[in-house]
Amino acid sequence: MKELPTGIARMFKEPHIIKDKVYARLSISNIENIIEVINKYVKILPFESFTALQKLYSGDIKSFIDTYIDAYLCTPLISLCRERGPRIKCSIYSNSEYIEIYSECFDIELLFSIIFGDLSNLFIFETGYRDGIRFKRSIISRNLIEISIPEIMRRNKSKSKEHLFTIPLKTFSNAFEYILNNADEVTELILHIPCLDNKVIELLYRIARTLSNRSRIYVLTALPTSEIAKRCISNYKNVLISYIEASEFLPRYNITLCNADIVHMGLIINRSHYIVSYEYSYRDDVEVSMVKDRSYIETISLSYLRECLCSANLVKDDLNKSMSIKI
Repeated sequence: MKELPTGIARMFKEPHIIKDKVYARLSISNIENIIEVINKYVKILPFESFTALQKLYSGDIKSFIDTYIDAYLCTPLISLCRERGPRIKCSIYSNSEYIEIYSECFDIELLFSIIFGDLSNLFIFETGYRDGIRFKRSIISRNLIEISIPEIMRRNKSKSKEHLFTIPLKTFSNAFEYILNNADEVTELILHIPCLDNKVIELLYRIARTLSNRSRIYVLTALPTSEIAKRCISNYKNVLISYIEASEFLPRYNITLCNADIVHMGLIINRSHYIVSYEYSYRDDVEVSMVKDRSYIETISLSYLRECLCSANLVKDDLNKSMSIKI
């Protein structure tokens, strides 16, 4: 991939910038293919994505930040960003070809996943360090926005329900096998599970290898403590080791690990299907039920994603920090 323009770098005097990853989950061979790609791969398209793109494209930056950034960031994250400063919460640069959004506080891809859904898979993302401070930025082509807006309007007017599951699912094992066998239909997966153990780690490896190419995957779990270990019918050492292993290998697959107060297992697919069990630990034979209230599923999905946005902050990944910072 060619070198990205760096509008934000102009703000600093001779910054030392290290770039470690540049990617887009969906690549476009030429601009004419955008509509075809949207029709084939964009299954999650929030209603607000139209207005958000318009604000970015027209240069209504203040309104965009007020409505779609400040409104989603949690207070602890904003406070942490200030305490570990000076650092840039958010900066937006634009010219005639592209719009660049840059942050040293929050995960821009995660936020854009909330706002734009699967459309964010077409954006370019870059991670790195600016003078030892972790950053993430997104590059959005103006051509992409120009072509996408009419299609978004059409999709919003003719919104149809997605039918992924055509067979009844009785256990989590059934559910995961079905999902892995229908990987092309899964664009976003939210897994919340209180207990991480060897069996869960093995399952996460399978999910990562099968789905992570195009799917955005979020794993929410509780921070390892002695109390959590007791609930998981395990010991603190095993729970801690599993958590450390997950935190090391999941980012390699662009999978986000989030800390949250999780009390039962659940799996949300494409913000439209919710498989849930009120068990604390994963077993293949754990029985599950399907939540059918679409409005509730969308609400709980956004709630979990906002928890991830707060937890998976950039501050904890600074090069010059010797200890992890968790919210």
